[in-house]
Amino acid sequence: MGKQHSPSRFLIMGVVNVTPDSFSDGGKAFGVEAARDSALRLMADGADLIDFGAESTRPGAKPVPVDMELQRLIPVLEAMKSEIPLEKISVDSRKDKVFAEAARSGVRWFNRVGDLPDPALMRELAGLGDTAHLAMTHMHGAPETMQEIPLGAGEVVGLVERFFQEVHDATCAAGFRAGQIWMDPGVGFGKSLAANLELLGNIRTWAGDYNVMIGVSRKSFLGRLFGIDRPLDRDQPGKAIEAMCALAGARIIRTHDVQGLAVIRNRMMEAN
Repeated sequence: MGKQHSPSRFLIMGVVNVTPDSFSDGGKAFGVEAARDSALRLMADGADLIDFGAESTRPGAKPVPVDMELQRLIPVLEAMKSEIPLEKISVDSRKDKVFAEAARSGVRWFNRVGDLPDPALMRELAGLGDTAHLAMTHMHGAPETMQEIPLGAGEVVGLVERFFQEVHDATCAAGFRAGQIWMDPGVGFGKSLAANLELLGNIRTWAGDYNVMIGVSRKSFLGRLFGIDRPLDRDQPGKAIEAMCALAGARIIRTHDVQGLAVIRNRMMEAN
């Protein structure tokens, strides 16, 4: 179950997209050296965790073969082991094999969009000990087609709540404790603008029951809401939404603009 905490105590998860087609930066962190430099900059800016992903999950993205995803990701993880403490490294993937290989590299944070990992793999990850964490993000459909018929307001909250309960039951059965399980309602993953706003309005309720992680950074719903086409230009309004999420009880904010969010967190801590 979620625990009451100070809104200023949330963790910042910086995003490093090890892909050539990232929606947010156009592939600027693609390759080992570029990913390393990006991760170190985010850590210097105030990130508590760095989330490495080697397959885009933006709307319309096509799936990447598992071998290609591993070829992109594993060299980056190996390079980062001497730069960042392992407990600060997260892997974002929809594939069990990628999680398994990342675990062998020493990774202990696992971020999954969509379906749960295989039960045997979840038991293996839980068996890594108290430092293992699994974050599950709700997605309607698959990235390539998820925005063709998105979920609407009125149906989305119930579906996400059912997903959270299924995740809770399965992860606990695998051996994870409540403090190791993170729930993300999946803003932007197959939802209409109205549905995304409804999810944001429900964070406070979910934060009373679960450890909530949220990612809104540079997403297209911000563009529709504020009339901003270029993802990089969405950081300023995105910071307002991220601060709102923290005040509502989200315990991890996943973002591309770590520096801006770290400033907000510092101001919130000073206010306390």
